Amino acid sequence: MSAGSERARTLLVGLAAVGAAALAATREWASETVENAAGMETTASQTGTDLAAWALPCALAAGAAFLAMLAVGRRMRRVTGALAMLAGLAVALAGAFHLDKGAAPIGLAAAGLVVAAAGAAAMLRSGRWPEPEARYDSNPVDGDVVAEDPAKLWNALDSGQDPSSPKITATAQEKGRS
Repeated sequence: MSAGSERARTLLVGLAAVGAAALAATREWASETVENAAGMETTASQTGTDLAAWALPCALAAGAAFLAMLAVGRRMRRVTGALAMLAGLAVALAGAFHLDKGAAPIGLAAAGLVVAAAGAAAMLRSGRWPEPEARYDSNPVDGDVVAEDPAKLWNALDSGQDPSSPKITATAQEKGRS
């Protein structure tokens, strides 16, 4: 597996698990029907954000860390991977505290563990991933001097070469101005 595809898979798995955690945290975890003094019944429900208020912010912080990994260098990817891992563990802990409430907290705990695993993978393996600025480096069409040939001049410009570079001769520059 190439380093670029490993990066894409790790970040996609992490972001998908963050989405699952956010969904599980906002679902109804418990409901209780109570009867008031007038004899009317009301149902009070509690969502994951009511019972474990830190679950959703931690999941969103992990998502921000995964997105930040697209723009930062190797050292900061390790730091953001560690942050995503810790946030994932906090999300898993929020679900683990309320496993008796049903399927949503179990899903939250599982999603938190996947977030933590993706964060740990990013922290440990992101040194092999390509640098973000590498995608903006231009590769010249060929290394020889662009001379009198207008087609080579256009190909050099299309590939991102500077028209004022020393590889383009003075005559080619003069032809380009006319």
